[in-house]
Amino acid sequence: MKKKILFIYTNYSTFVSTDFEILATENKVTRYQFKPVKGLFKTAVQFLKQLIYLVFNIWKFDVVFIWFADYHSFLPVLFAKMTGKKSFVVIGGYDVVKMPKLQYGVFVSKLRGFCAIFSMKHSTLNLAVSKNVERKVRWIAKNSNTQLIYNCVNIAENKNINPAKENLVITVGLIDSERTFYLKGIDTFIEVAWLLPEFKFAIIGMSKNLPGLILKSQPKNLKFIERVNHDELETFYKKAKIYCQFSRSESFGISIVEAMSFGCVPFVTNVGGMPEVVVENGRIVNRNNKKGIAELIKNSIDETHLKGIKNLFLLETRKKLLLKSIR
Repeated sequence: MKKKILFIYTNYSTFVSTDFEILATENKVTRYQFKPVKGLFKTAVQFLKQLIYLVFNIWKFDVVFIWFADYHSFLPVLFAKMTGKKSFVVIGGYDVVKMPKLQYGVFVSKLRGFCAIFSMKHSTLNLAVSKNVERKVRWIAKNSNTQLIYNCVNIAENKNINPAKENLVITVGLIDSERTFYLKGIDTFIEVAWLLPEFKFAIIGMSKNLPGLILKSQPKNLKFIERVNHDELETFYKKAKIYCQFSRSESFGISIVEAMSFGCVPFVTNVGGMPEVVVENGRIVNRNNKKGIAELIKNSIDETHLKGIKNLFLLETRKKLLLKSIR
């Protein structure tokens, strides 16, 4: 029988929409957005709206499915527990992090941290997107039920990878503030570009005016490219020989898997779930050793053989495991 699922989220990002589509293949799924707003009053209004919705509608559903443990997961998990409904919380990484210097992670706020811990402890099942995230959940909420289901990418066959790739090194991310600039390690990427003037570098997803606000100067071999659609992004993956992700926090790394699927050799920092994604396909580097990174890139620029992407990271695997858990 089809289950009736209340699907709660803040931003309808690619990975959130992917899970909605997966669940909708076998179930009747209703979306509810807790709108991300700034300020205590506006957040309180969102809480009130959610409270009213749950009071009148929780009885209609068999399952509550929530992306991220945060303030928006507190009431749904509480109502599910009180009414005997099943609740699933996807732990995506932001919800197990505290980085005060960058004001990043739910545990920077005591209220949000409380809501996250309550959600993890009292949900039917926490779904961690990487082993790194799973370990953190088990430490934060020791007696909680947790299952590892890797985040995923939808990789089509026959991508016609261009064997004549360019000496191009890229990184991808939504870089729209000084915080995300440093969070994604763009400062490290730029410093490496200075050291390798013979290669082309590109940052894809950088807001137009941000470089001028942060940087005093930039290397001539570096291009800043604003956010592009996925088809355009694929053209960069096809051209590039090397993909870099020098993040200070990264729970999984969808862009890393996508880049590898197009034959890019990945360079990542030993942070979060990135080493799990790269495995033996690329290089795990020390972000502070820019000269070492530059030398490795120089030695790897003509490397073409990747050992393949683990099936654990593919859409069909997440679909199979997610639907099994819901059943």
